[in-house]
Amino acid sequence: MSFTSQVTCSVQTIIGASRTFQFFFSEAFLGQHFEAVELEQSDPEPGDLFLFRLQSPTGRWCGAHVGVYCGHREIIHFEGKIPDSCGPHKFLGSWEGVVCKQGQGPMLRSRSLWRVLRRRGGINRTLLELRVREAMDTDPPPYHPTRNNCVHFALHLLGLDRNPNSASVDLKLSMG
Repeated sequence: MSFTSQVTCSVQTIIGASRTFQFFFSEAFLGQHFEAVELEQSDPEPGDLFLFRLQSPTGRWCGAHVGVYCGHREIIHFEGKIPDSCGPHKFLGSWEGVVCKQGQGPMLRSRSLWRVLRRRGGINRTLLELRVREAMDTDPPPYHPTRNNCVHFALHLLGLDRNPNSASVDLKLSMG
């Protein structure tokens, strides 16, 4: 790998990690762009983000997995298929990405729901439908824990990514 490739990779890793961190831990970012929804009081709407708790083997909270409600009681999400024999550094590299669309009921039974977030001001449902169809019809990109994960996937589906090749909204992700 050339020096330029290493620098580009490192910058992408830092930017990706920063976006993921800001999404989960910046209440200012979440409060500015999303509002919490109680499913007991409101039905989910297309574009709602379902955040599921991730737990370590010892039962400690270690993050969240994000899926996007598509309507029709379906949630689409992106995860990595970790190879069985990748050694102790398995979380430092990329691995096969998997896009899944699952029923809301089975997903809620198999994972621990943390919270549901709805985009303030709504979403572009046509864009969401287009991007969901595209995600289901194309080979997924490689998964990387900091550069290309479920948060990046969800924000892309909602048009909130910074991909210059998409017709997306450019958000200024700030910590305050």
